[in-house]
Amino acid sequence: MNTNDTASRIRGVRILTIAFVLLFVVLAGIALVIYFGLGSRPSHWVKQQERLATMTIEQKKITSENLRNNLLTQWSDPGKEAVRSADDLFGRRSSVEIPYEDLNIWLAEEGIELLADIDIKLPAWVKSAMVDSAGDGLLRITCEIERDKNRQVVALSFAIQVASDGTVTSTLTSAALGVLPVPTGTAIDLIASRNDPDSLMLSLTQGTPVGPIELPIDASDNGRDGRLVGLEVRDDALVVTRETVRRRSRE
Repeated sequence: MNTNDTASRIRGVRILTIAFVLLFVVLAGIALVIYFGLGSRPSHWVKQQERLATMTIEQKKITSENLRNNLLTQWSDPGKEAVRSADDLFGRRSSVEIPYEDLNIWLAEEGIELLADIDIKLPAWVKSAMVDSAGDGLLRITCEIERDKNRQVVALSFAIQVASDGTVTSTLTSAALGVLPVPTGTAIDLIASRNDPDSLMLSLTQGTPVGPIELPIDASDNGRDGRLVGLEVRDDALVVTRETVRRRSRE
């Protein structure tokens, strides 16, 4: 793979990361296995695995590539209004729709591997993951883990709010091991016991604002970033809204 292709893939995964910035929080579920017995796999996970099993490797590859390319195009789109000056490039908002079906194919095909390229490294015992809606505007992140040759599915649901300044506040609303519910307080306590008090993981489960979240609009150094200013959890897709802002100095 040449340098341009690699750069495009990395930019694509950085944009996708906004859509599930909470993905790594699911690692808290690893600790839950120590305290709770095994449960059956939830139906939403089973349906996803059955769907993936019907697809060929080529179909998964094409879907993943199309998703990344479409997101890159939409994220960098300046909008329909004419750009008359450099200042017109800032303060523009646009929304990007990310279907869960495509997002989860991307995760299964290359997502976990590419997340490692931007320093979101999941342990080897995290075998697969998916993102969907838990209903009522809640984002659900589900992960299959393997410990001591046993596999188990952990699901965490979050209520997420994004302020106009780009700060994100998320609250863990429910946790489950297989089909067995786990008290959210227990999950948060386990996360707290294994992380620094100022860690991002702990902040994202306790409702502490983090951010703002900003990513480059394009590969060139033109002084523009896209700031996350909205995240809508629909039944079939995530809708990410970004606003163009002046790039802050990156040291």
